[in-house]
Amino acid sequence: MGLGIEVQALWLLIIAAAVAMFTKYIRLPYTIALVVVGIVMGALDLLPQMLLTPELVFHIFLPILLFEAAFNIDILDLQKNARSIAMLALPGVLLATTVTAVVTYSGFQLWNGGPDFSWGHAFLFGAIVAATDPISVLALFKELGVTRRLSLIIEGESIFNDGVAVVLFGVLLGIAQGDDFNLLSAGRQFVVSVVGGGGIGVILGLAMAKVMSLVDDHLIEITLTTILAFSAYLLAEHLHISGVMAVIGAGLMTGNYGTRWAMSPTTRVSVSDFWEYAAFLVNSVLFLMIGIEVKIVHFGPLWVAVLLAVAAMICGRAAAVFCTAPLIGKVDKPLPGSWQGVLFWGGIRGAICMVLALSLPIDLPLRQLLMAMIFAVVIFTLLVQGLSLKMVLHKLGLIRGDSQQSYETSKGEVFAVGRVQLELEQMVGRGLLSQSNYELLAPRLQDRVKELHADLEEAAAEHQNAVAEELDLAEERLLHAEKDGIKEAYLAGIISEKVMKKLLSQVDERFFFLEISTKKRGASTDPKESE
Repeated sequence: MGLGIEVQALWLLIIAAAVAMFTKYIRLPYTIALVVVGIVMGALDLLPQMLLTPELVFHIFLPILLFEAAFNIDILDLQKNARSIAMLALPGVLLATTVTAVVTYSGFQLWNGGPDFSWGHAFLFGAIVAATDPISVLALFKELGVTRRLSLIIEGESIFNDGVAVVLFGVLLGIAQGDDFNLLSAGRQFVVSVVGGGGIGVILGLAMAKVMSLVDDHLIEITLTTILAFSAYLLAEHLHISGVMAVIGAGLMTGNYGTRWAMSPTTRVSVSDFWEYAAFLVNSVLFLMIGIEVKIVHFGPLWVAVLLAVAAMICGRAAAVFCTAPLIGKVDKPLPGSWQGVLFWGGIRGAICMVLALSLPIDLPLRQLLMAMIFAVVIFTLLVQGLSLKMVLHKLGLIRGDSQQSYETSKGEVFAVGRVQLELEQMVGRGLLSQSNYELLAPRLQDRVKELHADLEEAAAEHQNAVAEELDLAEERLLHAEKDGIKEAYLAGIISEKVMKKLLSQVDERFFFLEISTKKRGASTDPKESE
């Protein structure tokens, strides 16, 4: 007798938890370990085939993954790298899709006796494998101390190229099913879908932040964010615009404005933990399913198509990174060659590719072939690129040495002790600590602060580039705070609209000069040092 769906789900949770605990003791990313375990389970037929319906995958899994990713992006960091991310996520995805499609279609045309693979299938495949998944990459970056800006670019690119790729998937799926194609109409549909979806998400996110400001209960606010994630997706899809971009917009607004305006510190932690767990759960199921589904797809007879798919994906990613890098250098701080190499090789495919593959209509011509090609790409990037990325980072000299980690450690200690000082002052103010005990503890803490600042200054002397980057970031945050203060003064009736616009214009001008000076410094600095 076969296992019921509830028992299968329970076993998936048990396996995911066991793998997560096991990876704490081995140097293997969690997502890659899940795929390996899934492949073994599939080969040994330990679990029967589990069919994930397109509705479940698209309407449940996708909003959870995208909302959690957007929720955790700092919008100031996003703005600082917006030009680089936008170039990779829009022209980069379009270029990757096109190059992948051309290579794939050409390969099938040269395959004597191969399947009748149309342009529609080629572009559909290109759009699906254009979506990257940075989970294992970012985990490795955190472990090795890779520079913050590179991590932000990879994470930001992934979120928005997922959105663009899913919209492209929707447009191109109709072509693969035999619908008439009009380039102008498809382009208009694409732009309206992306912009309209993002706009709906931003509006809903800000509106929900206002609602959450009326309550202070972490359970209610978790429920409200859940409602927001799914309602943004469903409303946008009902309006025939991108539900994916709507979820991203809603997640960005909630994570950056809702958490500041509407949530207490306790609620903020609870909401963040809830979404972290939800994403962990969905990713665990999807990455296990990647391995398990391998037994369903028969790669043997399709080895030519599988090799072609991997080669086409590599060509598409190379075009997306190396062709957009010169353009990024014109609109933002240039990307060092070593960073371009990591962006190329670190373009891991994962959950979103699986979501799109599993959502292909059952009656789509050549569906099994497409599934085999997509699974092959995902497994190749996870097992080959994912496992070799650490070696690539070493070869390119992007792993921070002990001295750089010493500087970061000093900064972390200073930050932590600053919070201790604040807590000490609050304890006295709330009557939780007597004045006599305060006078006993405060001098000790002050001595500790002086020691840590001295250590930080000593470490900073060896890392002038990091200090300069830190100064740029501080100036940028102060300018944002100044803009917020001007807007608050206008809303409070202290200044007129005309004065507000004048003052904001002056701040924007200082923003412009800060960006110019930052870009020049980045261009004149040795790449290895700036990294």
